[in-house]
Amino acid sequence: MAGTLHLNLTKLPSVWATYPRVLLTPRPPLLGVQTPPEISVTVRGVRIDAASAARYAAMCGFDPAAGLPVTYPHVLAMPLHLKIFAQRAFALRPMGLIHMSNVIECPGVLEAGRPMDIAVSACNYQRTDAGLAFDMTTNISTGGEVLWRETCVFLSRWPEPTERTGGRPPRPPKAPKDATVLAELEVSLDTAWAYARVSSDFNPIHLNDRAARFFGLKGAIGHGMWSLARSLAQAPLPAIPRGARIETQFLTPVQLPARVAVKEWTADGQKKRALCDVRTGRVHMYAWWSEPVSSA
Repeated sequence: MAGTLHLNLTKLPSVWATYPRVLLTPRPPLLGVQTPPEISVTVRGVRIDAASAARYAAMCGFDPAAGLPVTYPHVLAMPLHLKIFAQRAFALRPMGLIHMSNVIECPGVLEAGRPMDIAVSACNYQRTDAGLAFDMTTNISTGGEVLWRETCVFLSRWPEPTERTGGRPPRPPKAPKDATVLAELEVSLDTAWAYARVSSDFNPIHLNDRAARFFGLKGAIGHGMWSLARSLAQAPLPAIPRGARIETQFLTPVQLPARVAVKEWTADGQKKRALCDVRTGRVHMYAWWSEPVSSA
């Protein structure tokens, strides 16, 4: 399968109308997938609802006086992600996808009530040793000016081989011993449900132990984008300049319930924030950012 599929919508689709198709649309065996098509969706004239953004900010711990959270547009684009996953042409099983990494750039100013265009695309499929990876890109613009962009890298793992070769996968790293502990948090299924309600991400692997085990997990796991948002929201708020590139690596899922710590340190001249397991110190995810590149 190859080629492209583009959908132009007049409004954001309903997540409740889309989820059944995401869950129930049949997918071919992964090993038989060769070249999936690029699928893109565009919707114009979307306006940020101030009340919805405020509920998201409060749930993730952002200071309401600090303006729109830099991670909120991911939530705004979520219905379009689901629209792509619901397409029969999308060959991968959505519930089995692993969010590997994330890059966010915010060169413009996002404001509630301002009409914006959102374009989302599943593209750049690559066969790796671990599975089939692809990018989910989002661009939010107005009048041709890009205000916010994101690239999520997802992975669909190859089926487990009959005979496992090699040793255990490497353990995730630990934060440096001199990292500053900014906060310790209890994370539970209640946390996951609260985030689902403000993000429209009702993926059952985050909300129900039995569903998570059905998809090969030990139990329900926390939302990766909540981990990123909550880490960036923790006071003292990091000074992220406009246009900076915020990069995130997701290493291990947060197995619910859990006790985690938000930690911060500096390495290679960059501030880094991580969500770590309190007991073992291992990093679930970490994010860092760099100054925007000057065009002068």
